[in-house]
Amino acid sequence: METILLVEEDPLEARTLISLLSDEYRVQLCPEPGRAPEAARHCSSTAIVLSLPPEPLRHEELVRKTVAEYCGGPVLVLANRADPAFVVACMRSGAFDFLAKPTDLGALRKSLAAAQGLARGREATAGIFIGRSAAIREIERLIRRFAESSFPVLILGESGTGKEVAARALREVSPTGTGPFVARNCAAIPENLAESELFGTERGAFTDAVARPGAFELAQGGLIFLDEIGEASLPVQAKLLRVLETGEFWRLGGKKSIAADFRFVSATGKDLPKAASQGSFRPDLLYRIDTLVVAMPPLRERREDIADLAAHFALLASRGRVGIGEQAIDKLSEYDWPGNIRQLRNVVHRGLVLAGRAEELLAEHIVF
Repeated sequence: METILLVEEDPLEARTLISLLSDEYRVQLCPEPGRAPEAARHCSSTAIVLSLPPEPLRHEELVRKTVAEYCGGPVLVLANRADPAFVVACMRSGAFDFLAKPTDLGALRKSLAAAQGLARGREATAGIFIGRSAAIREIERLIRRFAESSFPVLILGESGTGKEVAARALREVSPTGTGPFVARNCAAIPENLAESELFGTERGAFTDAVARPGAFELAQGGLIFLDEIGEASLPVQAKLLRVLETGEFWRLGGKKSIAADFRFVSATGKDLPKAASQGSFRPDLLYRIDTLVVAMPPLRERREDIADLAAHFALLASRGRVGIGEQAIDKLSEYDWPGNIRQLRNVVHRGLVLAGRAEELLAEHIVF
């Protein structure tokens, strides 16, 4: 019997759904919607039914975080509101399906069946990553090998090649894969906020400062992923180096050090040795973070994976309704993909819209 995780704060609604679904599924209950991301991180179910509570919780953010912690698994959203803008926002946040309340049991069962099919399809893939190329199998081999150690990992690759996917896979296959996964983009953190964002603050550290943990503290017992580390400013680089050298950090305004208990993984699309020679990246930090290196191949170098990836994106976005024709696959395979996997996903999504109610994507639906 398949297991699903039900997130529902209303006791009566929870009992009703469990009663209606228990003949087909083993139902685990999370009664606190705010804890849905944490529950998703630790659950072993093949689908999540996320019943959105009334405001003031930020619904789209809750969906996005739950999907992220569930590593892309199917999350079905139930909500009292169903205006088009809200439905689109939830789907863009990663929801597998959206059902308005009161919940139609037949529609819910149909959606769960599609989700189960997707989950089984994901489990049937050859390994950590989607694809069968020698390049991606070598990446998988490195990820599994590196997961056994605690040394820093540097993931290299062009934009859209799946660097964060590799970081998440590293966490998932490690012996301590249940710890938190905390991701931050160095290019998106203003320098004047970097210290508080990464290390946290104590009350009174500056005007209006409140006590709050930073990214490093949130990642304790798990993995911190710093994307675009090549874009970090030199002062931020110095602070990162100190954490890696000493194994401890302080909150901004704090008086006690905190032992660093996390796996450090970073990523970049820049040539860091060149940046170090030009003075924009600290050589000593480079020597600390490149202990173990994973180079993600661009999609044009793993063309044999395009069909599998495109089929996966179509299956996920259409909830199992739409396949991809051979001519469409040929057209996709002949393209050079400057935007890599991210661009492929967007082209497939565009094709689904152009295809309308068709059950198969054709070459005419593929527009670059």
